[in-house]
Amino acid sequence: MTSKYIFSEMEPSSSGLGGSFEVLASFTVDIIPAPFNDVSVKIDTGCSISTVPLGAFRVLRLFCDGLKKSDIRNGVPYQLSYGVESAGMRHKKPNTDAEKMNCPAIKFQHDITGFSIAGVPIHDDKIFVNYDRRGNILIGMDIISKWDVHMSISKDSGKYVFLGCPLDSINDEYRDALARHFGIDM
Repeated sequence: MTSKYIFSEMEPSSSGLGGSFEVLASFTVDIIPAPFNDVSVKIDTGCSISTVPLGAFRVLRLFCDGLKKSDIRNGVPYQLSYGVESAGMRHKKPNTDAEKMNCPAIKFQHDITGFSIAGVPIHDDKIFVNYDRRGNILIGMDIISKWDVHMSISKDSGKYVFLGCPLDSINDEYRDALARHFGIDM
């Protein structure tokens, strides 16, 4: 289902303090032969680089190890994760192939196609994949920074909501939602 903008009501945390915005996404990553259809992702303004942790899908450990070895062998560009996604732990920069294999913070850049978030087509063509982590798929600021974004208490529902739309596809439906939820005329 195609949508004109991204909408999410904040899901409260189990402690009742804060919460998160979760939506469904669909995409295909170049190293996985099957598409990811309607998988849960978190919109995370505290995350710098969007990441797909393959461990979240309970894929076979051997399969992930083989993909990671292939990325290392082929010199695929990578980043190290710090902050929330690594529990704040700093990792020593891996230098050898063996150190890279043993580093759970390493994530590799891959092509992404057929990308949509909450039914909105997303034009980004790269995403990072981590083979060791089992956490949430995080949509970070590398993608969100290309959107118009608003978060606040909705005048319509009284709930804390997220509205977003890629900057290159601002539309009347999004403008109407901004007016209805936040009283913003755009």
